[in-house]
Amino acid sequence: MEKFFVQLTRDSSIQLSCSFIQSSRSTIQTTLIVFLNGISTPQKLWYPVAELLRYDDTVTCPPMLMYDRVGQPPSIGHNQDVPGRPQGHGRDCLDASHDLREVITWVGEKYLGICPKNVDTLRIIFVASSVACAIARLYAAEYPKNVVAFLFVDSSLANSDTVSLFPDPNSPGFSVGDLPAGVTPELCLETRKKIFPIYASQSKNLEGLWRGTLPSLLPYSDSPRLQGPVPGTPYVTVIGHDPEVFPLQVQQALGLAQIMTRAYFDPAWHCYNEGLAKLTTPNLSKGPIIAKGCGHLIQKDNPQFVANEVLEVVKKLDNTTLSHL
Repeated sequence: MEKFFVQLTRDSSIQLSCSFIQSSRSTIQTTLIVFLNGISTPQKLWYPVAELLRYDDTVTCPPMLMYDRVGQPPSIGHNQDVPGRPQGHGRDCLDASHDLREVITWVGEKYLGICPKNVDTLRIIFVASSVACAIARLYAAEYPKNVVAFLFVDSSLANSDTVSLFPDPNSPGFSVGDLPAGVTPELCLETRKKIFPIYASQSKNLEGLWRGTLPSLLPYSDSPRLQGPVPGTPYVTVIGHDPEVFPLQVQQALGLAQIMTRAYFDPAWHCYNEGLAKLTTPNLSKGPIIAKGCGHLIQKDNPQFVANEVLEVVKKLDNTTLSHL
């Protein structure tokens, strides 16, 4: 594994920390697996998955790239201030997709022999966690027909502010009679208050990545449709957390009653995942599938599960016109 920094041309004060694993195949590589992190989550959580892929003897895995975004140590630099946003939240997910483009372009030239003007010939497999699933989708919209496969690993709900998933007792149309057994108006108010600091699109985070623009950038989970570079792409695999594990995880993190996650949060999450699975044609789609025993960070809880899904996609691509993998 090689580690290095990529200085952004868009902002020379920023250097992103990257890790690269070359394929064992010595021929020219035209495919790259790119792992994308969730909010304030380090690239090193992907290392176990990458190692499993690297040493798997059933397929020759393409080269792999991991990196830390602006505000994720050890990357150097920080997000600027923007009026109307919390301090240090000057970059949003669209900006992050532009930063990603610079990293991919740099790595393509340095390690894969692809000059910047031909970067669109590089075939990308995105393995994205949480909010990075939205970044992957925005990248695909900005630079169409580059990505041959998407693995969405417990995507965040990009089209929602999250708080509104839970009933608001102060809203004009609220009715106690609509609440399921065990849910009270007081519990609804408490939940909305507790969910905001972590999950709300307009909440602050340690990384300084602004999510407030996401609902307008990606208002639908099932559109716009993703376009692959050649017929038979892109593959889309949608992986979700275990609904028997996640409610306890949220309770431990936020003190949120499990019934609120089971009644509102998880059903909305699963519905969102069903939409993601429709971003490609049915024969190229898999999921949503549940990672049994896993919470939100599936790559941490079960790296073998994620590695298996990546390997399945690589094998599918290897059996198509992209046999040069």
